[in-house]
Amino acid sequence: MEKEKSGRLSIYYQIAMAMMLIQLVHKIVREIPGSLNMEGPGGYVTVLFAFLLFVGIILLLFRIKWGLIFGFVDGVWMIFQPVLVHIIWAKPDINGIWWYPVFPWVQAILMIYFCVLAWKRG
Repeated sequence: MEKEKSGRLSIYYQIAMAMMLIQLVHKIVREIPGSLNMEGPGGYVTVLFAFLLFVGIILLLFRIKWGLIFGFVDGVWMIFQPVLVHIIWAKPDINGIWWYPVFPWVQAILMIYFCVLAWKRG
């Protein structure tokens, strides 16, 4: 039974991976199509961060802590991205809802929290 437990991923890694997967799906479904419709480098940057999340999840499957750093970096970017796009560049949200960035911010805060927790305890 000890060998079986040691072969499993830590629960902290699993939670961090779950948050990263949720954000990866969000990027694929909403952010990438939306950013490709806007002018500028946003589409490339969004695809880059989606790729970082994907690589981070793969690294965590192999118990490589760099995956947590990729998740942390993406979470920090998720907090800054709506400010950059909607306030500094003054691009309206594609849904026209001013409070929409609250959802990615909550995801980002949770992803950062669980990546840090997994780094400390995983």
